[in-house]
This record gives sequence, structure tokens and C-alpha cells, in this order.
Amino acid sequence: MPSSFFIHKLKFEFAALFENYVFQLLKKKFSNCAIIEQVRLESGLIPDFVVECDGKLIVVDAKAKECLKKSDINQVIGYLQELDGDSAIIYVADYTEVPDSIEDYATVNAVDIEYTDWSGS
Repeated sequence: MPSSFFIHKLKFEFAALFENYVFQLLKKKFSNCAIIEQVRLESGLIPDFVVECDGKLIVVDAKAKECLKKSDINQVIGYLQELDGDSAIIYVADYTEVPDSIEDYATVNAVDIEYTDWSGS
């Protein structure tokens, strides 16, 4: 049986691959904008990306996990509030389940969910 360290390392590497995939999507979508990766905020929080475009700040998080949760939305809301940002997006892998209640919660809190075709294979 693999050790918990090994499993943690695999999850970290897998997440990094998805973040790189999202970064490539952002470079295409926001080609004339600055994309800042893994900036540490004053609180210590670290959003995956912050996009500076036309005087606006967009907070972007990448989630390649089994199921998106309310805590994931709250995490992005925290980034958005701390940065006094204008909008937020969560990119999810194709296998990430997003329950209707979570989709609704994101919508009410002005967090867009972008579905990708990334499967990790």
C-alpha cells in the first residue's frame, strides 16, 4: 500500500498539471492581460492566479478534484474580498462533480464556474 506521503505528492503533482493547463487557457483567453501565478496575499492566502486586465482584477482558482464544495467557493470569495477584485472564476476538471446547490451558491456570490475538458490523462 502506498504511503500517505507518496499519495500526497501525487495529488500535489496532479494539481500542478491541472494548474498549468488552466494557465494555458488563461493565456489564450486573456492574451493582452497580466496573469500572476501563486501570489501570496497579506493574509497568507495564495490564489492560483490573479488576472489584471483593463484596470480590473479577476481571481482564478483551478480545482481538479472529485467534487466541488461550498468551502471551495468560500475560498475564492476570500481571495476576491482581500484583493478587492472585480470577479472570480473557478476552473474545474471534466470529472469534477458540481452539485446544483454549489453551482447556485457560486452564482449568488458572483463566482463563475468554467468547465474544462481536462481529464488528467
